[in-house]
Amino acid sequence: MVEPRYRIGTLSRLSGVSTHLIRVWERRYDALEPDRSGGGARLYAPADLERLRLLKRAVELGHAIGQVARLDRDELERLSGGAAERVADDEVRSFIDDFTAAVQHFESERAEDLLVRASLTFSPRALVFDVFGPLLARIGSAWAGKELCIASEHLASALVRDSLTGLLRRIPKRARAELAAVSTPEGENHELGALLAAVTIAIRGYRILYLGPNLPDAEIVRAARESKAAIVALSVVSLDVDRAVRAIRAIAAGLPEHVDIVLGGLTSQELREGVGPRVLVPGSLLELDHWLEARSERSERSSGPIGR
Repeated sequence: MVEPRYRIGTLSRLSGVSTHLIRVWERRYDALEPDRSGGGARLYAPADLERLRLLKRAVELGHAIGQVARLDRDELERLSGGAAERVADDEVRSFIDDFTAAVQHFESERAEDLLVRASLTFSPRALVFDVFGPLLARIGSAWAGKELCIASEHLASALVRDSLTGLLRRIPKRARAELAAVSTPEGENHELGALLAAVTIAIRGYRILYLGPNLPDAEIVRAARESKAAIVALSVVSLDVDRAVRAIRAIAAGLPEHVDIVLGGLTSQELREGVGPRVLVPGSLLELDHWLEARSERSERSSGPIGR
C-alpha cells in the first residue's frame, strides 16, 4: 500500500496543532521537512505526524520549541515522559507463531487459550496496536502463501472476532460520552478492521454502536441519525472501489454536517480522492488514535469542564 501523504489541514486535524503553528515551527525552527506537490503544497508523511505530536507533547510539558525542534524521535519520547506503551517484539512474535500453528492444525482450544492469555498479558491498547494488527497481517500472508488453508483462515478470523468483541465489551463506558457508530458498507463482509477501529475509538472514551458488517447505506445513516452518533467509522477491505465510493458518498450525503466520518481498511487509501474532503482517511489505526485524541482536546476546549 502506498504510504499516505497529508496536506497541512489534515495534519492539523490529526495532530491537534494549528496550521499557523505548524508553519511557524517549520519556518523558524526547521521542526518538520515536508515534501512538496507539483503545485507547491506541503505534503506530510506519517512520520511527520508522529513527530509533530511528540513536539506538541513536549511543548505542553513546558519545553521551548526552539530547544526541542531538532531533537530526534528517541530524544523527544524521553523528553515527553517516555514512548507510548510498547510490547516486546519477541513476545508478539512468539504469540503470533503459536497462534498461527494452532489454527493451522485446527487446535481451536489451544488458539483460544492463547488469545485469553494475550488479553490478560497485554493492555487493550497494546492488543490493538502491537498484537492484533501484526497477527492479522501474518494470517493474511500465510493464507496468500498457501501456508494456511481457507478453513484455517476462517477459524483464525472467527476466534479473533470473538476476542475483539469481548474486548470491546470490557472497555469501561462513560454514560455521557459521545457515540461512534461503526460498520462496513453493503457488500463488505470483512469486519475485523471495523472491530479494531471500534476498540480504538472505545479506548479513547467514546461509546460504541457496533452495527456489524455488510449494512446498506440507508441503514447506516438511519442508525447514526437516530442514535445521535457524533462519529461514523467505516471499514473497506475487499469491496469494489467504485461501489465503495458510491456507498460512502451516499452515507456522507445522508448525515448532518456535524457528524465526523472516518474511513479505514486495507483499500481505504485507494478511495481517498473519490470519497470527498469531508471523509477522513487515516493511514493506520495509530493515526486514527491521533485524530481521536486531537478531537477530544478540541471538544474539551470548546465545551469547558463537564458540569459548567
